[in-house]
Amino acid sequence: MNTIETAKMSARGQIIIPKEIRDSIHAKESTIFTMMPLDTDTIIMKRLDKNKLLTEFRSIRSRAVKMASEDISKEIISARKKR
Repeated sequence: MNTIETAKMSARGQIIIPKEIRDSIHAKESTIFTMMPLDTDTIIMKRLDKNKLLTEFRSIRSRAVKMASEDISKEIISARKKR
């Protein structure tokens, strides 16, 4: 898709993504996007896939070392002493 579309921001800061673009990325009502400014003229916007994100978080959690709360407190104290 090489279409360039325009959108105008409302007084409330809302921008409507043009239908052709929504259709091409399969965005539906309540689709979640993440955004990040690159500079004062450029914003990156990416459709967020909640299921993919949940799978990734679960994978990270399954590999994480389980610690008791007293061990966490000891690590915090140790890290603060190193400052």
